[in-house]
Amino acid sequence: MGAMIALAVRESAYIEPLLHYVHTSEYGDVLRIAAFSRKDTFMEFMKGEEQPDAVIGDTAFIESWLVEGKGGVPWAVLSESGSGLPRSAGALAGGQSIAKYQSLPALLEAMLQFCQVKRSRLQAAARDEPLLLGIASAGGSSGKTTVALNMVKLLGEMGLSVFYLNLESVDSSGLVLRMPSGGTAGLERLLYELKVRGEEGEKRHGNGPEPAAYAIRHEALRADAFRPVENLNEMLQLTRPDTLDLLGCLTGNGGYDVVIADTGAIEEERTRAVLERCGLLLWVLSGDEGNIYKTSRWLAHCGLPHSGMPQGIAEKSRFVLNGAADSASVEAVSGVVRLDGVLPYIPSWDMPHPGELRLNAPPFLAGVKRLCMDLIEPALPRVFTGSAQ
Repeated sequence: MGAMIALAVRESAYIEPLLHYVHTSEYGDVLRIAAFSRKDTFMEFMKGEEQPDAVIGDTAFIESWLVEGKGGVPWAVLSESGSGLPRSAGALAGGQSIAKYQSLPALLEAMLQFCQVKRSRLQAAARDEPLLLGIASAGGSSGKTTVALNMVKLLGEMGLSVFYLNLESVDSSGLVLRMPSGGTAGLERLLYELKVRGEEGEKRHGNGPEPAAYAIRHEALRADAFRPVENLNEMLQLTRPDTLDLLGCLTGNGGYDVVIADTGAIEEERTRAVLERCGLLLWVLSGDEGNIYKTSRWLAHCGLPHSGMPQGIAEKSRFVLNGAADSASVEAVSGVVRLDGVLPYIPSWDMPHPGELRLNAPPFLAGVKRLCMDLIEPALPRVFTGSAQ
């Protein structure tokens, strides 16, 4: 039986041609659509025993439904501008968007893909909390941030709700991403709120702050993130306890499936918090002799009983060689660590200001997908292999 979608839009003229096309095309075999142009009938349907695989609709319909509690049904907003969710609509934080006005085949493909991906994840990947994946490197110029951003993009396109957290002293993601326009409260304000709550202790009740209210939406990544912090002291003064509070907020209140933390230097307190808190730790190696040497030294240090580093780093560590140009670099790294993935060298990235080219290299994305299948699939089962029948 096909996937069941509850479609809620205000214009009946939008619904009629869509339903006609479904009934007279091959989509009739894979999609069932219950369509509503009145809010009261839509709300009554959602209170019934038969629950759809997904809810897709105009902002007003979705917001009204969310107020009464959405249960476990995934949802997406139909965006008239095609530019994603309205940032002013706080209740919609963490949701997905689908362009409302596009060709019927493209619209139905988007609906079907959204429904299938979300359904498989919700059925087979129930977790007590999101997966926190730390990305680390023992030296600079390894391409750590490029790897992190491509992983975020891939997982976002798979239908997962992803947060990208850059914890470098100087956030280098701006070299790859275009920052969306408009202002948000930002990471600085969230850190202040978390500190106030911590100081007030038991006097403060209820849920903590919602990260999405302080974040921006990167449509190129299909993920949320914070704007780069302008005052570097905000990052330099971020302690290990502060970072642990931040990570707890993102994994506890954000409604995200995956949080990817892009770290700075290993010795920084922010990085140590990620090493302590993450479920998986991906080391990115560049293959040059210095990077390999530093990685081996840090791994040896982390294994010492009185190193002062968090316990269990070896067990959660995975390793990827980035920018492998030949087999010699693979052999050199394999002599130190067991590689979990190899990402190719992309010559076009050596051009001045490659920018968003770093998010659109098919060979690199293919390598990232293989890596994510090996790393993410065990933690979020069937995201890549499909739903259990």
